[in-house]
Amino acid sequence: MAELETLGLAIGAGLAALGVTGPALAVGNVAGKMLEGASRQPEHTGALFTNAIIFAGMAEALGLFAWVISILFTLKITG
Repeated sequence: MAELETLGLAIGAGLAALGVTGPALAVGNVAGKMLEGASRQPEHTGALFTNAIIFAGMAEALGLFAWVISILFTLKITG
């Protein structure tokens, strides 16, 4: 039964590590849309940049949560 638990934790750690790719794609999307908006209306670049930083930070927080969960599962396996 211990091997099954270890296998489950390993699969969970792998899936949580894959959870980092979603926020990475989101940050790329936010940056691309910010650059597109800045090129269309250069006078609003400051406000667009501020909003882009806020939304990118929110997306990265989700990635950090997934990374922490992955590390916790990995430590549970080895510990």
